[in-house]
Amino acid sequence: MHSASGVLVWNDGQLHPLQAAIEASPAVTIEKTHQINRVGERFVELSEFSGNIAKLEQVLSTEDSVRDFTVTHKTGLAYVEYGQSSSLAELFAILTAYSLVLIPPVEYTDEYPASGIRLTVVGTEAAITQITSNIPSGIDLYPEHVGEYVPGGSQLEDLLTERQRDVFEVAVELGYYEIPREATHKEIAAAVDRAPATVSEQLQRIEANLLPRYLKG
Repeated sequence: MHSASGVLVWNDGQLHPLQAAIEASPAVTIEKTHQINRVGERFVELSEFSGNIAKLEQVLSTEDSVRDFTVTHKTGLAYVEYGQSSSLAELFAILTAYSLVLIPPVEYTDEYPASGIRLTVVGTEAAITQITSNIPSGIDLYPEHVGEYVPGGSQLEDLLTERQRDVFEVAVELGYYEIPREATHKEIAAAVDRAPATVSEQLQRIEANLLPRYLKG
C-alpha cells in the first residue's frame, strides 16, 4: 500500500469556495480540514479555524455559497455545507479516476510560490506513480513524500499545521518556554507577522495537541 504527500496549487488560485471571503477577513485563518465529503453537487466539511471566531460566523452567514454551518467557539471547529466548487470537484475527480483514498487532514499552506493545499493520498503503487506524473493541466504539484503508507503518524509534522509549527519554532527560539520566560506573545507575533491574540490561541492549541500525546507515550 503506497502513499503520496504533496501540495497542490490551482493556477486560477481558487482552492476553496470560501477562500476569497476568508482572505478578505485577516482576523480569520483556515488551518486545516479534518474531513470533507461530497454529497451530490454539494460539499460538507469539518475544518479548523483560528482567529476571531465571531468574525468567522459573520463571514459564513454572508457567503452566498454556504448552505448551512455550525461553529464551536472553544475549538475553532466549523461544520460547513456549501454549493459546488470547481477545484474540489476536480480534486474528487482525480481521486476517483485513480481509485485513491484521501487521508485527512488537508492543510492550507503558502509555503510554495502560490497558496495550495497539502494532502496525502493512498492507493496502489501503480496509481501513485500515475498520479504523480499525470496531474491535470491547470494544477501544479509539489511532491513531498512517496512511499509505503504508515498510518497513525506521531511526528511533529503530523500533529501540527505549518502555521502552528512556525509559531512553535519561533516561540522556542525566542525563549518562550525558558524559565523565566524570555519572550511574550507580542514578540512572537512580531516575528511571525501575526496578531498577538492569534499567537496566544495557536500556542494553546499546540500545547493541547502535543501534551496528550506525551502523556500517552
